[in-house]
Amino acid sequence: MAHAGRILVWWDRDVDQAGRPIRPDVRLAGHEIWEQACHRTKALLDDDGPAAELMEDSVAQVSRYLDRIGAPDYSQKHGLLMLAFRRGLRRYAAKLNRLEFVGGAGELSSQTVDEGWVGQVNARLELAGTVRKLRNQHGTVLMLRAAGYEWEDVGQILGKSAAAIRISFWREIRRIRRTSSCRR
Repeated sequence: MAHAGRILVWWDRDVDQAGRPIRPDVRLAGHEIWEQACHRTKALLDDDGPAAELMEDSVAQVSRYLDRIGAPDYSQKHGLLMLAFRRGLRRYAAKLNRLEFVGGAGELSSQTVDEGWVGQVNARLELAGTVRKLRNQHGTVLMLRAAGYEWEDVGQILGKSAAAIRISFWREIRRIRRTSSCRR
């Protein structure tokens, strides 16, 4: 943002971005209305920073238009240039207003919904329901596996072979799935 007392300048070029010459009378008019253009930009946007780019575009646009219609070099161009600048400024302001700024990281985090916790809660509820449906020691097997124990460790804890426990456990899970799918 521009500070009070700081004078902004715009890049006054002899040619536009496409390399076409810019008329000297339009460039002179740009310098003469520059301060007014900065004030209008500051009033509309609360920032006069975009004024330089808008002025460059307006000068190039008016120069192309006057060349196309064959206007003489000696006439006053202030009004036409200011009209082009104001139109460009309004388009720029409208473009800024179309953008909806969310805010900083703190505001953004409050806007988002963390749906990961919903999945975790549902998984825990489903796990608790499955544990209640398990018969014999299979609930213990499931809890040990959920805690990170390997099949061999579970077998040692329960005093059986890892293969026997694994086969028995998955057989019980298939039984629960069958009974659950029949109820749906």
